[in-house]
Amino acid sequence: MNPILLEFAGRMADQGATQLPETYRQMAVNARFFLGTRMAGGALAQRLDAVAGFRLTLEKGRLVLSFEDAPDLSVEAQIIGTWSDDGSWMWGWGHPEVPEPMQQAAWAVQQFGERQEIEELLTRGGPTEEERAREYMAICAYISDADGVFMGDHGGGGQVCVCYYQNDQLKGLLSE
Repeated sequence: MNPILLEFAGRMADQGATQLPETYRQMAVNARFFLGTRMAGGALAQRLDAVAGFRLTLEKGRLVLSFEDAPDLSVEAQIIGTWSDDGSWMWGWGHPEVPEPMQQAAWAVQQFGERQEIEELLTRGGPTEEERAREYMAICAYISDADGVFMGDHGGGGQVCVCYYQNDQLKGLLSE
C-alpha cells in the first residue's frame, strides 16, 4: 500500500477513528472539513488570493508562488490533477505529463477508493463540475495531510490542481 495511504490510516486511528469513510459523500464531507480547518489557520492559505504567478518544477516536486509585495515562496507539491475549461477532470495519477514522484498523493486517493470501494475515486477522469473538482482537491489534501491546495492556470485551457506541504521552511516569512 502507498506510504501516504498508510500514514492516512494511521493518522485516522490516532484520532480515534474506528473506521475509514466508506462512501464518497462521507469522504468529501470529512475532507472539506479537514481542508477548511487546515487552510483557515495557514498564513500561506490566507495569501493565496495575492499570488501574482506560479511555476511548478515537476522534477523537484516544488511549487513556487510569486507575490508582488513579498518574496517568492517555494513549497513541496503534489499534482492532484487538471481541470480543463471544457469541464473535464484528469487525476494526476492518470496524466501522461505528470512524473511519477508528483503523482503519489493522487495515487493514494485512487488506492483509497479501491480499498473502500468508492467508485467516484477510481476513474481516471472525465466530465466534472467545478464543485466535484474542488472535492477531489480536498480529498487528496485530506489523505496526504497537505497544508493546503492551490489551483492555477496552466496555460493550456485549464487549471492545474496542487496540494502543497509547507513543513517548517516558511516560518517567519509569512508573518511579517
